[in-house]
Amino acid sequence: MKVISVEDTIYCKKSLIIDVRSPSEYEESTIPGAINIPLFTNKEREELGTLYHTDKELAYEKGFKIGCSKLYDIYEQVKALIEFKEQKVIIFCWRGGMRSKSIATNLSITGLNVFQLKGGYKAYRRFILQNLDKFKDKFYYYNLHGHTGVGKTILLNALKEKGEPVLDLEELAKNRGSIFGSMGLGKPQSQKMFDSLLFNELSNNTKDYFFIESESKRIGNIMLPDFLVDSMNKGEHILIKSSIEKRIQNIKKEYLPLENKDNITSLILHNKFIIKKMGKDWVNQLLQSLYNEDYDYFIKMLLVDYYDPLYSFSEEKYQPYISTIYMDDFQKVANLLREKINNIDRNSNV
Repeated sequence: MKVISVEDTIYCKKSLIIDVRSPSEYEESTIPGAINIPLFTNKEREELGTLYHTDKELAYEKGFKIGCSKLYDIYEQVKALIEFKEQKVIIFCWRGGMRSKSIATNLSITGLNVFQLKGGYKAYRRFILQNLDKFKDKFYYYNLHGHTGVGKTILLNALKEKGEPVLDLEELAKNRGSIFGSMGLGKPQSQKMFDSLLFNELSNNTKDYFFIESESKRIGNIMLPDFLVDSMNKGEHILIKSSIEKRIQNIKKEYLPLENKDNITSLILHNKFIIKKMGKDWVNQLLQSLYNEDYDYFIKMLLVDYYDPLYSFSEEKYQPYISTIYMDDFQKVANLLREKINNIDRNSNV
């Protein structure tokens, strides 16, 4: 049976990476792009783990029995995923132990080009933590500031479509860092998964800069690495402005139609900060406009009364350095930003 290192796995193009850990382990974090074909279900893994602490031999025997019954099905699934004959198939479990070894060994017998990841996911996680800092001062960052709804994410997407390097931290975290958090973005990422996705984005950028939305140290439950926050602060800060009417329309396009008003109500009522800051009367008025489907008024209250003062305060520290662009057309502003950066020497700043 062949083994492969974490570094070779990360930089191995067109490999098929199979995570044989349980679904719950996979959902928490995995190697980006890995496909989950679990040897044990969540329940089976839990039962085997409990048994292991009382009778190791019996746990191995039971695990062997369960695993053997699934080997052919696993082989069929892996075979169906292979895109070309010599494609590398990389199998991993938690720490390169019995789960991945047993599957890799048996798949190798069938003639597939199979490797076991040395050290498993544990080694991969250690590699990410040890190597993220190597990107310190490697890129220059163009930070997009602006009140909620000006369209910073839409602008980032427009820049990305034009081939510009974009680091969308909220997309990586699956969290907007606002009251509505991950609404519409899917399940929030764990810190482990965020770190892995961030490493990939930084590794794959062949240019010396990024466009990025200005963020604080924390996005929901995700903490940004110190080197990234420091590099962002040292970059250029660009303030995007737009009218309140356009901001409302942008937000309506992003969120409407609402799937569940009760979910939004719950998010607001469980937010102790907003209740303390704005008061119960304001919150009741806000929720009443929501249930009356007066969305323009609902959004305007949140923007003018709550979000705008918060963002205005946070932008004050960048005021001596910030340039301002008024948003009238996303494609036009994207082209303007591209022209702007082509006239800047970043070598002295990176």
